[in-house]
Amino acid sequence: MQHPPPKISSKFFDRGCRIEARLPNDAVTWHPATFIRFYGDKAYVKFDTSSESDDPTSPLRREYVSAGDIRPAPPTELHRYFKVGETVEGFCGERKAWRRAKVVGILENSRYSVRFHGADREGFASVMEQWELRAVRDWVDCSWNPPFLLEQVLRMESPSSSESEAKANSLKLKIKCSPKPAEIKFSDGMLVEVTSCKNGYQGSWFVAVIVKSLENDYYLVEYRTLKTANKTEFLREEVDASCIRYPPPVIRRVKPFEFLERVNAWYKGGWWEGHIVQVQNGCSYTVHFTYTNENMVFEHRLLRPHHEWIDGKWLADLKVDPTEVNLKPNKVKLKRKNIQSAAEPTFMEGMVVEVRSDEEGYQGSWYTAEIVCSLGSDEFLVEYQTLKTDDESALLREKAITSYIRPCPTEIVRIDCYKALEEVDAWYNEGWWVGVISRVLDDRKYGVYFWTTNEEIIFDHSGLRTHQDWIGGKWTAAMRKKSRLLVNNRQVIYIGEHDIMEVEPDYVKGMKVEVKGGEHSDEGIWYPAIILKSLGRRKYLVQYQTLKNDDGTELYHEAFALCIRPSPPLIQRKEPFKPFEEVDAWLNNGWWAGQICKASPSRDYSVSINATNEILEFQHFELRPHHNLIQGQWVLSKRGSKS
Repeated sequence: MQHPPPKISSKFFDRGCRIEARLPNDAVTWHPATFIRFYGDKAYVKFDTSSESDDPTSPLRREYVSAGDIRPAPPTELHRYFKVGETVEGFCGERKAWRRAKVVGILENSRYSVRFHGADREGFASVMEQWELRAVRDWVDCSWNPPFLLEQVLRMESPSSSESEAKANSLKLKIKCSPKPAEIKFSDGMLVEVTSCKNGYQGSWFVAVIVKSLENDYYLVEYRTLKTANKTEFLREEVDASCIRYPPPVIRRVKPFEFLERVNAWYKGGWWEGHIVQVQNGCSYTVHFTYTNENMVFEHRLLRPHHEWIDGKWLADLKVDPTEVNLKPNKVKLKRKNIQSAAEPTFMEGMVVEVRSDEEGYQGSWYTAEIVCSLGSDEFLVEYQTLKTDDESALLREKAITSYIRPCPTEIVRIDCYKALEEVDAWYNEGWWVGVISRVLDDRKYGVYFWTTNEEIIFDHSGLRTHQDWIGGKWTAAMRKKSRLLVNNRQVIYIGEHDIMEVEPDYVKGMKVEVKGGEHSDEGIWYPAIILKSLGRRKYLVQYQTLKNDDGTELYHEAFALCIRPSPPLIQRKEPFKPFEEVDAWLNNGWWAGQICKASPSRDYSVSINATNEILEFQHFELRPHHNLIQGQWVLSKRGSKS
């Protein structure tokens, strides 16, 4: 859950807004980022141009930075020109951020030669497009210094600005026009992009390298993202010259894409042609693929502006003709609204509700709040009843979408004790967290296991409530689920508290693991457990965390190493799951492998369970991305792949 922001900047930073962040020991570089939340004097941000690896599909880097090292993203100034010797901020390709630079020359076609500050760039001048430069401004006392001129801001927001920009682009194209078409020639070792005419792959381009020239205008190419069937080497293929092109210019798009703008989306290891049909926020978009007639959601970093190769030159292809799509986006929106209105209650001003959080580290938690007012478009301003601002002078207010809000559950006074494996809500960190009773202790205390964090915490009876699900506009109390432990050659034994624990190199005492269940090896059912000791010959004694004997006592099991694996990486998925995506679903106190069949806007899912071939319903926090353990490394399953 979002922590109260510092008082000095609370009104300028909302969760999801575009900001810029500065890293320690680098006062001249600002990285585009998205604000997530404050934590004391720190800000938790997601960097928009920095990934955890060089793979463009890897997750964006998230980090805590000092609250004094963030600022709102400054508005874009159109048609801003610069002088030789002027200090500017340029988008540095090496750092993927805005960095101080000095203009050293003015070139043709609105380009500039600049020299970036820093020892690593001394003596080296970079050629920059006009839109890659901006004036230097400081964020001081919650305002820009020097301030933006009012006429500049108005010009940016007015329709005439786009018209003038189009005129400038058309004039530029006339100047660059060449009377003689350039002949395309490819040499050995050249980096190119290759398209495929196979069914289902039209409009896709894959990065490759020219291996050698063949007869009849054919080339042998080696792809850089596609591999052979056995995954041992890169795929090679003979391709006609008409299916090969030079890579388009690398444009690091900082400003958001617009509705109907043509883009290329990174998908299945290649770039696919399409256009924007819905701008969800500043960092994600719904893209309609031109040739496959499909819609998919992509983050900003997985898109690039679309270019066309015409007469030997790359030309930007900005937007599609609205007559070509003919109200298709409106039809999609109407369907979504019908689904939401049928499944969600009506929230009114002053109504006490509970608000869900799916932020990293807070999945499966609900916080009591009051509806302050409607913000339109299925969004409300809520005031939390247990969370306060940083100075504790007022209750914390925050925006929340309808699918994250529910009425307060009916009160169930629980006099008798909770039982093992019963699903409960536990009061923790000022909110209610969904878990399962893992241990029944003395003095009406309980151990509660949280599958979203793989932790067990002790609670008093008064700190728990019966878990209820909001289904079909009614509250339904969760029934105690009968656990089904299906393990090969099951041998359950009991041990004393002071038994001697031995250590095995692979799995050591106290290590959190998962133990396979099921009569067949491919069922994909895994139960959380803890290693107690090694029994030799690759055999271990484990204690289940969420399974009990029939009498409620702890369940111990002798398991072979082949039926044990380390706990997968804890990935709390913030983005919605998509159809055909492989997941693990929390069912009967274990993780069951399956595949998403249907996803609703309210983040409820229909999942096909592999072990039983059933289709069951799950909420977002009851799912996790499916991983496979390959040669000792956890590998995230690809969307729609078959295991």
